[in-house]
Amino acid sequence: MISDLIERWHRGWIAADGLTSEYRDGFLVVHVNRPNRKYEWIATDDAAIAEIAKVVAATEEPNWLSVPTLAPVKVAAAIEEAGLIVARPDETFMRCALDEHPQFDPPTGYAVEVTRDPIIGVRVLGANGEQAASGLMAVVGEDAVAHRIETSAEHRRRGLGSVVMGTLAWEAVKCGARTGLLFSSTEGVHLYRRLGWERISDLVVAKNKAV
Repeated sequence: MISDLIERWHRGWIAADGLTSEYRDGFLVVHVNRPNRKYEWIATDDAAIAEIAKVVAATEEPNWLSVPTLAPVKVAAAIEEAGLIVARPDETFMRCALDEHPQFDPPTGYAVEVTRDPIIGVRVLGANGEQAASGLMAVVGEDAVAHRIETSAEHRRRGLGSVVMGTLAWEAVKCGARTGLLFSSTEGVHLYRRLGWERISDLVVAKNKAV
């Protein structure tokens, strides 16, 4: 079940970021092509973690590995034994029924801007037109993947993240999406849980020594 959801999440991520992917020796590889991350290898489960971790550790370019798992401590140990560096040991893979997602009006002094190109983009603008919060959501079939959810430091603790997520969810439902998927940092989990998102699994993210 997790492997299917990871496949679905990855399709939304590459759509949101304009990336491509391939299967290499049976492993899912996303072409990120950034200076500190050439490829991101994504384990669709943790069954073959030792094998994929050794492959990523042996590569010369800067590469990352993301592993969804219900046993993060065990996976982190296996990753380190293979020669990788655990960069983020405690991220979370989450999902939500989008038609049940709560909606929020922006606080006084803020306005919401929505774009579709075809990726759904939401920006919350402050009184002077500055970007206070933003996010993207890519709809692929009945799935919608949230990406780059951000709130500027000077605008935090005003509920703007909830405004962004609620607007993204509503716009995605209008495009035919039913299930929301995302990878969350430790800081974001509390927001998403309040909005009705549920944990699918933990997520361990590692990098090789070339990064």
